Amino acid sequence: MNRDELLGEIARLIVTDPKAGERPWDGYALIAWYGDGISRLNGFRYDKGQAGEPLTPSGVQVENRLEELRRVTQVQGKAPWRVCIIRINREAAEVAIDFEYEEPGRWYVTPDSAAEIAERVRPC
Repeated sequence: MNRDELLGEIARLIVTDPKAGERPWDGYALIAWYGDGISRLNGFRYDKGQAGEPLTPSGVQVENRLEELRRVTQVQGKAPWRVCIIRINREAAEVAIDFEYEEPGRWYVTPDSAAEIAERVRPC
């Protein structure tokens, strides 16, 4: 799969995820964070302008597709991205993607940073 196909597949997996479907949402953001030998996923659901609520997809399919996305988007001779942010605007049926190469720490979600990061990644 190419970049766009993988992005579409990741968005489809998020939208159809049983955990994500437990409560309504009109926006969603997923942060895939890669460090030295570790990776983390943090998702946030948004509904009707409310604050982002933690909601990370279940299962490994999203993680596997993100690993594949990391491989196909790597520029030859350069390190792969360290953070990928996927934003879904359900009403507009739009998916956006951003990559972070230089400052992955600003996207590392902790209990103290979760609310602030959830607001920064809020879909438009």
